[in-house]
Amino acid sequence: MVKLIATLFLLAVVAQAYGDFKCSLEVPEITKDWVDMKDACIKGMRHQIQEEINASYQYLAMGAYFSRDTVNRPGFAEHFFKAAKEEREHGSKLVEYLSMRGQLTEGVSDLITVPTVAKQEWTDGASALQDALDLEIKVTRSIRKLIQTCEGKNYNHYHLVDYLTGVYLEEQLHGQRELAGKLTTLKKMLTSHGELGEFLFDKNM
Repeated sequence: MVKLIATLFLLAVVAQAYGDFKCSLEVPEITKDWVDMKDACIKGMRHQIQEEINASYQYLAMGAYFSRDTVNRPGFAEHFFKAAKEEREHGSKLVEYLSMRGQLTEGVSDLITVPTVAKQEWTDGASALQDALDLEIKVTRSIRKLIQTCEGKNYNHYHLVDYLTGVYLEEQLHGQRELAGKLTTLKKMLTSHGELGEFLFDKNM
């Protein structure tokens, strides 16, 4: 407490000696030639960020559902919570990319809209995995559309296109294949063992 009072007193003395402090500084005038992303590509990036956030919220809803004591499928819950984290990280990386390219100096308040989760319950694990696969397909198609937009005829954003193709599409395609495999295995187990099959599948997710 004594240190706090001493610090405030020192600040008051300095302020009196040197005049009022400014809480913010004016933005200096510098060249904007390095900020060269085109509007269509920027719009596509903002749309993709929202798509990633939407997917994250949907996966959160899936994880929460399978965490219920009345459902109690910890394997499914962990899988979907992990997927929610990954989608959120994807959105964050795209935000960081826009920042690196000088596109977040204004208009940040409308960058992300909190989505409404349309579906919050599933009949079984197979229907949830099917929805997850459909969701990944939707996100993948959105990324492909963004790549096409940023590969414009008049201006090609080579760096961004390479980033989206080499990092994002690679992960999306592996994720889709993994979900398709899990769904196939689970459906076989449901056919041969019924609900016991889902219970055993959950234990090994």
